[in-house]
Amino acid sequence: MTNLSFAEIRMNIGFLFTSILLFAATEQQCHAQFTLTGQAGNFLVPEARVIGDKQIAFGSSFHPKPEALLLYTDRQGSHEIYNYLTLGFLPFMDITINLASIIHAPIRSGIGDRSATVRFLLKKETNTFPAILLGTYAPLGTNEFVESNFLVATKNLAFAGKRLAVTGGFGTPWVIRTPLYEDFDSFTFFKKKTNYQVGLMMAARWELTEHLLVAAEYDGNKFNAGLMARFFKEKCFAKVYTFNFKTVGFGVSYSGVVR
Repeated sequence: MTNLSFAEIRMNIGFLFTSILLFAATEQQCHAQFTLTGQAGNFLVPEARVIGDKQIAFGSSFHPKPEALLLYTDRQGSHEIYNYLTLGFLPFMDITINLASIIHAPIRSGIGDRSATVRFLLKKETNTFPAILLGTYAPLGTNEFVESNFLVATKNLAFAGKRLAVTGGFGTPWVIRTPLYEDFDSFTFFKKKTNYQVGLMMAARWELTEHLLVAAEYDGNKFNAGLMARFFKEKCFAKVYTFNFKTVGFGVSYSGVVR
């Protein structure tokens, strides 16, 4: 395996420095568990939750090559890194901006693929009914592989005296986007090349202790499972997980209320 290029090292240092500044500018607790691409959820399956008004979250995830999401025909490089920033604009809405890059990819590949997802909380959770959320992507990015449209419902239950979050939903393979490097007055309706957030999705997350959680999910294509650890009053989450019980990924996320 070759060494990281100077451009890759500079980009990772810049993201780390930005993360430290954002973390220092936040206060109060905010649930910080997010998916690989920065949506509220477990690993790949989102849940019916938004981070809330005036809240911010950011993180980074490592995704192994055998389960790669960036399926370019001329793909070069190895594993993937996903950096994301999630902003809460309203009590019922947030948006995630994602930057995905392939480790050791040629310099001509640029800084990575950009994408954005907007989520709307259609219904809050009650004692009887689950929360319901609609997620859709912004069709102006450069990463068609992680674009998705989905509808999910989440209910928090009690199991053995601990909180159990259960999620179920469905994602469609059909998307609308503008062709790359063309005017925004041209849009295309097509079927995605990947199974990312497509079909029936299910997930469950159980709090083992105050600081340790276990989660499992079916992302519409395979089963994933892992452990999460939370710190600083739920502002920081670290997680390690297995994709289809074959490869291992990991990630870290921070969140809080902007002062």
